[in-house]
Amino acid sequence: MGISRIGLVVLLVGSLALASVPVGGATSATPQIEGVDSDAVVMRVGIQPNGTATWSLSYRVRLDDQNATDAFESLAADIEANETAFTDPFGDGMTRTAASAENATGREMAIRDVSIETTRESLPKEYGVVTYRFTWTGFAAVDGETLRAGDAIGGLFLDSETTLVLTWPDTYRLSGPASPEPTQQKATAVTWTGPLEFGSDEPSVTMAPATETTSGSATTSVGGGDGGGISTTALLGGLVALLVGVAGVGWYLRGSGDGGAVPSPDAESGAADEETTDDEPAEPPSELLSNEERVLKLLEDRGGRMKQQEVAAALDWTDAKTSQVISGLREDDELETFRLGRENVVTLPEEDPR
Repeated sequence: MGISRIGLVVLLVGSLALASVPVGGATSATPQIEGVDSDAVVMRVGIQPNGTATWSLSYRVRLDDQNATDAFESLAADIEANETAFTDPFGDGMTRTAASAENATGREMAIRDVSIETTRESLPKEYGVVTYRFTWTGFAAVDGETLRAGDAIGGLFLDSETTLVLTWPDTYRLSGPASPEPTQQKATAVTWTGPLEFGSDEPSVTMAPATETTSGSATTSVGGGDGGGISTTALLGGLVALLVGVAGVGWYLRGSGDGGAVPSPDAESGAADEETTDDEPAEPPSELLSNEERVLKLLEDRGGRMKQQEVAAALDWTDAKTSQVISGLREDDELETFRLGRENVVTLPEEDPR
């Protein structure tokens, strides 16, 4: 099999995105693509003490039927057969993005070590995952031992299927509130889940080596903060190119149920017989799961049956949020509920509620 349609999406659609973003306009990180309602994009940025950030950008699609599974395996074979067909255009787009951020911030930046891989996860449902990884030097500003991150991607827009996670070493803590208020905050990570439009100086996160003063701030999430954000055409356009390319994976998987793909003459011979190895599904970090997936995984880990109040306590959610998520899952026939005395009990469909 030759280079599939996703390669064309990365190269062509991404290039068009670079040329079409209005100056100063808010830009969607993952434009809506018909037929990929249940997919999700996760951007994970690991900030190092020297200001370098290790990025991963993962696109997940549910393997809910044989067509989707076959398409994912076909894509995995294409990537294995010709990885540079995917990483080269992606790396070029990110290099342009970093160059724009460098001009805006005054920090020297570079993109290196671009790679791509495919995996499968069980959440507990089966998902196919395509992940780009790369290193962005100069991503965060370094002032002595203090790190300030976010200005390189100021003004980004996260749609409802996109999550941004910023992490830092466990020897660091927030030295001030993250801005805007994170969806979730831990000692060494903040998470924002869309839909969310960052201001021109957001996201903004400031970290310093852990001390008695800074260690307590890691559990507080409030708005505000500083940072010199940028929203230039090339920078936001580059991020769109980056994310549209990965979103194109969903278009490929959902749009190729007949098994067809666009072959490339230079990769046509021999690649059609490539087969991927079924590795054991990986266990993703909890912050990469949707609210619904977290509930389902919690139930699976606890034997398939829990009181609703126990779910709220385990996930550190309010009663209202827990009820809303569980109601949606019940409507989708993903779980069942019943009353036991004065308690609401939640079960997976295959569990006997008696």
